[in-house]
Amino acid sequence: MPALVVLVGLLLHLGGACPAGYGKPVKGSPCMICPEGTWSAKGTELCKRCAAGTWSDERGRSSKESCIHCPAGTWSSQVGAISPEACQKCPAGYWSNRTGIGAIDKCTRCPAGTWSSAKGAGSESACVKCAKGKWSPHVAAVSEEACVSCDAGRYNPEEGAGLPSHCRPCPAGTWSDAISARSSEVCQPCPAGSFSPGLGAFSQKACAKCSAGTWSDTIGASSHKSCQTCPIGSYSDVPGANSSKTCAACRKGTYQPIRGAAEEALCIPCAVGNYSNKIGQAACHYCPKGSYGDGFGLTSCRACPEGTSTYQHGAIRAELCLAMPSESTVFP
Repeated sequence: MPALVVLVGLLLHLGGACPAGYGKPVKGSPCMICPEGTWSAKGTELCKRCAAGTWSDERGRSSKESCIHCPAGTWSSQVGAISPEACQKCPAGYWSNRTGIGAIDKCTRCPAGTWSSAKGAGSESACVKCAKGKWSPHVAAVSEEACVSCDAGRYNPEEGAGLPSHCRPCPAGTWSDAISARSSEVCQPCPAGSFSPGLGAFSQKACAKCSAGTWSDTIGASSHKSCQTCPIGSYSDVPGANSSKTCAACRKGTYQPIRGAAEEALCIPCAVGNYSNKIGQAACHYCPKGSYGDGFGLTSCRACPEGTSTYQHGAIRAELCLAMPSESTVFP
């Protein structure tokens, strides 16, 4: 009787479904315990391999949940892995906070503006941000060398910049030759007597000097409009002047009718019949009656000889000094 029971059990074992944790290597073969890296549920005939991203070092496992997930920061494309050694670390520049990932492309790349030399990183915190004053366009960067310095004339006050636009230009009227600048404090104002209309100037040479005939006491000027013209009656041949004191008055005997004269040659000598006895004049004066001016650039007019006079202003020669009629002269 016992032999009959064994025989019947053996026939069922050969022809029916296997219990959980068992499977048939080939159709019609007896049920055998599932090897490492596989599992089977009750009522199935085949042992299924643990999926990629998992492994099992025990025999006779009865569910896929018994396959152990590769930890965060690792991956495995191997199906039916029997050891945790099948779990490969995500490479430097990558990270993963998920367990059981089955392909390397499931590891997440560190974003632009960061880098990581760590292998097997389990969180994004492993991605180190580029320092202030730098930026990086590269994803999955593996070293700090991927972080590029902001150019001179620019600065970046934020960590982890991924675009060159994060390097902000120094404002108009300023300049900076500093590399990897972290704040706008490096932007130096153009000195008085100059201006700079452009953004991101990287040299003081970008500060254009006010032209001769003008001056400016404004520091950090961004427009030529800050340059004020020397007044009428004066001139300045000094480019980049920072004070109105550079505007020199035209000498006596000359005049200057325009603003912003850039050289003394623009101080015009008074014409004959005219004079100027003060500096910084906008116009010369006619010689009064009783005098004449027979030269250019006179500071005073010559008096007519005694008993003679001119009969109009602005006489240009002595011959215009005529005898004055006496009170007893009777005109016809």
